[in-house]
Order: sequence, then structure tokens, then C-alpha cells
Amino acid sequence: MTRLIIDTGTEGNSATGDTLRTAFGKVNDNFLEVYDDLAGSGLGGMLTNNLTNGDVKIQPNGTGIVEVDQLQITDDQITSLITNNDLTLSGNGTGGVNALGDLTAGQLVTNNITSRGSNANINIEPQGTGDILLKAGGQVGIGSVSAPDSSLHIKQTTATVTLQRTNDANTPGIDFQSAGGNVRAQIYMDGTNGINKEIIFKVRDDSSTDERFRVTKSGANVTGTFLLKDDSDSTLGDATISMAENKITALRSNDNLEISASGTGEIIMSSSVLLKGETPFVKIQRTDNANVPGIDFIGQAGTSGAKILFDGTDGTANELIFQTFSVSGGLAESFRAQQGGAKVTGALTVTGATTMTDALTVTSVTTNDITSNGSNADITIEPQGTGSVNVNAILTLPDGSSSDNYAGFGDADDLKIFHNGSHSIVRETGTGSLYLQSDNNVILGKDTGGEIFVKGVADGTVELYHDNSKKLETTSGGVLVTGTLDIDSGITITDNLITASRSNDNLQLDATGSGAIEMIPAVIMMANLPTSDPSNAGQLWNDSGDLKVSAG
Repeated sequence: MTRLIIDTGTEGNSATGDTLRTAFGKVNDNFLEVYDDLAGSGLGGMLTNNLTNGDVKIQPNGTGIVEVDQLQITDDQITSLITNNDLTLSGNGTGGVNALGDLTAGQLVTNNITSRGSNANINIEPQGTGDILLKAGGQVGIGSVSAPDSSLHIKQTTATVTLQRTNDANTPGIDFQSAGGNVRAQIYMDGTNGINKEIIFKVRDDSSTDERFRVTKSGANVTGTFLLKDDSDSTLGDATISMAENKITALRSNDNLEISASGTGEIIMSSSVLLKGETPFVKIQRTDNANVPGIDFIGQAGTSGAKILFDGTDGTANELIFQTFSVSGGLAESFRAQQGGAKVTGALTVTGATTMTDALTVTSVTTNDITSNGSNADITIEPQGTGSVNVNAILTLPDGSSSDNYAGFGDADDLKIFHNGSHSIVRETGTGSLYLQSDNNVILGKDTGGEIFVKGVADGTVELYHDNSKKLETTSGGVLVTGTLDIDSGITITDNLITASRSNDNLQLDATGSGAIEMIPAVIMMANLPTSDPSNAGQLWNDSGDLKVSAG
């Protein structure tokens, strides 16, 4: 509850404030709330603040201290009140003790020092010129080492030792000392004032420690003799390669001389190469069948103008590819020597007679005649996969018949298209039907396109024409005729008139079996009826306004 304020009035004993009963009622209520907070049975002796997010403060006066059990809290210091007693800070369960700021210890006794912050550093820094001494009876391991196998063992994905000078006038490095502490070898960085930045290797002879090898910004310098030895030959005491004047010589009997660039680097020769021997031969051997070795012909500007490549990933195809610079720019394959023959990309120009004993696959052929030399041998033009055979000019076949010189379609040439010398014929010679199909209209007409014979409209009518004039078409309800319908020269139907075509012919309407002829309209007009009995059984006649049927 909110603290209750006793109204003491504005003047002494003037009865302007709370009455005694009211005032002490407020005193009891305030005391009851304090009692419940500090000693209430429901709090279990806990000192707390019932206000949401409210603070609890215990603060001595002046130089006073706060004592909690056997601990003394003075300013920002916690001290044990028990003489020579340890102060232990311990988390609960697997919890630890987090020091968010710097931790200063006069002495630290532990088996593990662990940083609990994400990617947080652990810094060990002595005071002034003090040293950091790692004294161990065994080895020292850094990184993911479980059991160090040397005095200092660093094991990481990219294990690196960094030597950083704080003044560029100094020369940091590594000294290799004897048992007596004398320097016997050195690796250090020269470059006073950060100018040269060179790595120097020194070793000691009988009297002094002298430079033998130096890594510079432009390369490396050797002081003395440079020897190249083969580590795999333990019996070899001398160098395997000799460098003298303009000669590089392999020293062991029948040894190869190998020159290899690093990574994607190349071996560059600035002059012509002469192979001189009894049987000079150039060999290009790949060390991994997944790669493609070859010869690259490069122009003055460094652009590749042509290539000869050995393809065959994993050694399966083993094809030789010739690439040349295309008109559109860049290299493009022109010729490929394959296991089963050869493949030409682009125009193939052959001068003189050429005999192909096996299959020839080309991308483009420029010629006037392609002739099969074998007796009754076929010429097959077959694209790859879903490719098409495109003929971009007139394709001519001589006169023929259904048995020769025709364009055949189907496995058994069931569909044949040919010209027999007089007529052009499309013939189905198999057991199936002949279909003319289109997603739109199907039109039969003159080749000029000016006159239509028959027209089939997709999803619609079929039309018949006479002299390019439509005379009959199918509809959704039947057939529509334009003009006169002549049925077997016996009946003509024109507009709403049905007429017998032959002279003096009767017009007969006849039902089938017991069927009758029904006249649907209410009014039937009968013009020109005889006015006297025609003596023709069944014929209607007009007897002075009465409709009669003649008895014959």
C-alpha cells in the first residue's frame, strides 16, 4: 500500500490535524506493512522489496562497514572476517563466476582459466619489465592439443606464431642456443626503421655466426654454395642439379630434368625451343586425368588465338580438340579427333578425292555433292538428341513412284510423297489412315492462294466451294446450302420451294411403314387444285369451296 501520512495540522494543539485515534491507526498500518515485509511468515526471512523492479539497499554511514555472516563489505571490497581464511565465489550447479571487468589477482591457484564471454580474450600481462614464465615438467600445448608431443605444440587449423616488434629499429627473431646459452643459429627480420623487411638465416662455423641465406623483396640471396638434393635418396651426398654458366644439368645417371611452376604459374621461355637428338619428341603428360593439357598459341597482346587440347575427363573419351579464334570473338572448337572418328564444327573444305571408311560427324558441310560410294549404301543425316535436320534451300527429288524416288516417312515408309511425271501424289501405303491435321484451319485450294476448294475451320464448320464461291457448309445444327440443292436430278430445293425437276413428275412425300406425314403449321396453302374430280384416286380437288378426295 501507499505510505500513510499523519496530518499534524498547521498549528499546535489547534485540532486542525488528524485525531489521536486516526493518527495511531495510520501508525499501526504503516508498522504492519514494515513487519510483513521484514519478518512476515510468507517471505521465509527474505529481505525484499514488494514494488515491481524496486531496489533493496544496505548502506553504512561514513566509514562504517557491512557485515554479512563472516564477510565484510567495505566500499567495493569483500573480505573474510576469519583470519587466513579463503574467500570463495561459486556459481550454482554448472554455473560459473563471471568477472565483467578486469580481474587482478596477487596469486591464482587453479587448473583451468576459461573465458566465458563469446570469443573473449584471456590476457596475461606482467608489470613493468616482468616476465611470463611457463614452468612445466611436461610439454606445453596450445590450441586443440590433447597430448603435446614437443616442448611447445601448437595445433590449430591455421597454427601461426607471430613475432611483432614494437619499434621498427629493432630486429625480432629466433635464437637457437647451445646447452651453455651460446647462440649457434639465428632466424631474424632485418629492416631497420621498417625499410627492407628481409628474413635472414645465420649459422655458426668454427669461429662466428654468419649469414648464409636471405629472403628479400625481390627474391633470395645465397651466401656460399647452393645445393639441391633429393630427400628420397639417402645415399646421395652431392647435389642432384648443377647450375653453371648457361647450363642446368641433372647430375645423376639417366635422371630427368624437371622444371615446374607453382600453382597456376607458367614456365616462360623468351626464345625458340630446339629439340636436338636422334628421335626428338615432345611429351605432354597430365598428372590428373580430370585435367585438360594442351598447347596454347598466344598473340602479342597475350590473347589466346588458337589451342590444341587433349580432352577426356577421367581418361574416358581421349579426344584431341582444335580451337581457333572465331569471327564473333573468342575461341571456338573447329575440329575434334575422337575415338570413333572426327568431328568438324563449321565449314569443311576438302580438296581432292577423300575416302571416309567410318562414320563422319560434322556440324557444317559445304559441298555440291554428297555421294555414297558403297553399293546400295544409305546416306543417313541424323542430329543429336532433340536436334533437327534443317534444309535452308530447295530439296529436289526426281520423278518416281511408290517404290522409288519418293520422300518416305515412318519405319516402313508407309507415307510416301512423290511426283510420277504427271501428277503429285501423297499416298498412305500402310494399314493406317491418312490425316491432314492443323491446330488452325485446313484449306485445299490453288497454289496461288486465290481460290479455295475445301476449307475446314478449327472447332467449327467445313465448307465446300464452287469457283471460289461457298455453296455448302456444316453448322452446329446440320448443313447450310447456298443456292439450289439438286437431289439426283429429281428434286430441287431453292429457298423455301421444293420442286420436282423432271417434266410432269409428281412430288412425293412418303413415310416409312405405318408412319404418317405430319403438317405442323395450322394453315396449309394448296394452290391450283382441280375444280372437278380428276378421277385419280387419292388426289385432292376443290368442289366449289369444299376439299374432296377423288375416289378414282
